[in-house]
Amino acid sequence: MTSQNKYVIDTIEKYSDMVYKVALTRVKTKENAEDIYQDVFLKFNSKRPKFKTEEHKKAWLIRVTINLSNNFLKSAWKRKNVELDENIKYEDEKIDDIENGEVLEEVKKLPEDYQTVIYLYYYEGYKVEEISKILSKKSGTIKTWLSRAREILKQNLKGGFEDE
Repeated sequence: MTSQNKYVIDTIEKYSDMVYKVALTRVKTKENAEDIYQDVFLKFNSKRPKFKTEEHKKAWLIRVTINLSNNFLKSAWKRKNVELDENIKYEDEKIDDIENGEVLEEVKKLPEDYQTVIYLYYYEGYKVEEISKILSKKSGTIKTWLSRAREILKQNLKGGFEDE
């Protein structure tokens, strides 16, 4: 095995869960997330970009995943197809570590940008400034999205917890 192939395999092994989860958060279905996952690593393998740091590589993979997810969501195929089940749920994959029952269900109802910043902030541990670089948005925008997402989650979850 060449050192280049080992580099690609090591990267896939290290970041596969993260790429899949980001894609799943954006596109909502296992099949579409798997397609995006494959496309991200095909792009990584074909371009073989050089990175200064491991964080730079991770940010690049997240950015490519988001871009490919956005392209999918804007595609003519997606717009012309309707899910058979409007209430489709995330597949029961290895996402248990990000799943917290009702909280995850409410996060899935958020607008896509809010879902992304919540995922990157809480599940990947990025700081606001890092998220702003990854998403090419001002840090004030990221703070606003986080604040609005938290407020929506707080309001939507408040009733559920008080009823118990």
